[in-house]
Amino acid sequence: MEIDEKISSVAAYIASMDPVMDMLKTGYPSDAATRELDSIYEIFSDINGIMVYDANGLRFYHSNRETSGETLVEGEETAILNGSEPYITTGYGTQGTQRRAFHAVTDSESGRILGFVMVSVFTTFVMEQIRELSLTFILILGVMLVASVLLSLLIVRMLSSRLMGHHPVELLDLYKKQDVVLNALTEGLVAADSSGSVIFVNHSAAKFFPSEPELSGRPIDELIPAAGVDSVLKRGDAVFHRDVVTNGRRLLVDVLPIQNNDFMEGVLMILNDRTEMESLIDELSGTKSMLDTLRDLNHEFLNKLHVILGYLQTGETEQVMTFIINSTLVSSQAIRQTADRIRVSQICALVIGKMMHAAELGISLNVLPDSRCVEKELLIPIDAWITIVGNLLENAIEELVSDGKELKTISLGIFCTNGCNIITCEDTGRGIPESLRVRIFEKGVSSKGSNRGTGLYLIHNLVEQYDGTIEIETEEGEGSCFTLTFTDERARGSG
Repeated sequence: MEIDEKISSVAAYIASMDPVMDMLKTGYPSDAATRELDSIYEIFSDINGIMVYDANGLRFYHSNRETSGETLVEGEETAILNGSEPYITTGYGTQGTQRRAFHAVTDSESGRILGFVMVSVFTTFVMEQIRELSLTFILILGVMLVASVLLSLLIVRMLSSRLMGHHPVELLDLYKKQDVVLNALTEGLVAADSSGSVIFVNHSAAKFFPSEPELSGRPIDELIPAAGVDSVLKRGDAVFHRDVVTNGRRLLVDVLPIQNNDFMEGVLMILNDRTEMESLIDELSGTKSMLDTLRDLNHEFLNKLHVILGYLQTGETEQVMTFIINSTLVSSQAIRQTADRIRVSQICALVIGKMMHAAELGISLNVLPDSRCVEKELLIPIDAWITIVGNLLENAIEELVSDGKELKTISLGIFCTNGCNIITCEDTGRGIPESLRVRIFEKGVSSKGSNRGTGLYLIHNLVEQYDGTIEIETEEGEGSCFTLTFTDERARGSG
């Protein structure tokens, strides 16, 4: 009980007071102690009595000067004088039942019990407090009931205003019809509240996330992080026509704020599938790339005609035949396939030019069938691509020219996605001697003799510049394969 804690704390405090200890040590009442005890009694108006006794039960202080008797003879003090821990009892006096807290006064030097302190309060006072608290609680309860009634009326009025005079059944029917209409749309719709949690997803939008069994309640920015939902929720600025890729599908995303009197209530995300459109655009891009490549190769064909003309004018018929036979190693189909796989005209023209150059030397250079290269998916600049691919192919051509093998083949692979670019170049040359493998990327180091070794040095510098990786697989007498990899995070971080 709170009253018991209070009288026990007051008794403990008085027992620790130096004036009280000094008074019991001297064996005479002290005016200084009396004044301090009177002050404490006045402060705690709900305490009915404060008494200080020595070890013989002789009273040295009583808050009520009119109380008769100078000793305590009820026997409740026996335990505290025998060294007991502080305790509280219920006593019966002429003025009614009391709760009494006992606390020993101990000499701080010798530890001897000098006496004890008793602090009491009448239980009638406690009951009075309980009655007052009960009345207070009843009053509070009454106020709460009145407030509840008024609040209920206010809520009913607010709901009526929000429902715009519609009956709840009418609203339910309207909601069902609206749900049917929204789910019939081909555009995906995802709505979120002001905290960014998904509250509605129509059927078209759910198809874009087949691996997510439950979308409601999910943070909307987890579904499509690149959509910029956070910016819309914070600033209220709409986002239009943002191109994102999710689950292998390319989507065109609009994010619109839902506001009511300048208060942000949420966002609406509109998703349009661009995969089929991208396929048509890709085909058109391939055609354009092929035209650009053929335009770039126009001079190359003219150069070849000039070579044939020169041979004819000098009477070197056999050289003409050899030149024409080697040129047929690059067929129109190979050029068309290369242009279809490599959609960046500068890179495509470079590769086809190298194919023709290799063919003149009796070397077959082909692009792997599953290669794919589109300019928007490149992670490093086109100039760097030209340097890397050109040096890889030239290095392989030079290796096969100096090799005496009959089978002279170079296989080039270019694989580009949104997050990764990979280049592979494999030849059937002599391979890299083990003594040169550790130093192969140093300037001037080459297996082809002195004053060489610049191409791989330049390639290695570009790979380091754009935080890529380069791996070599080689076997003496069989050939070599170079694999270069660039990832989205690395390339953007350094670029």
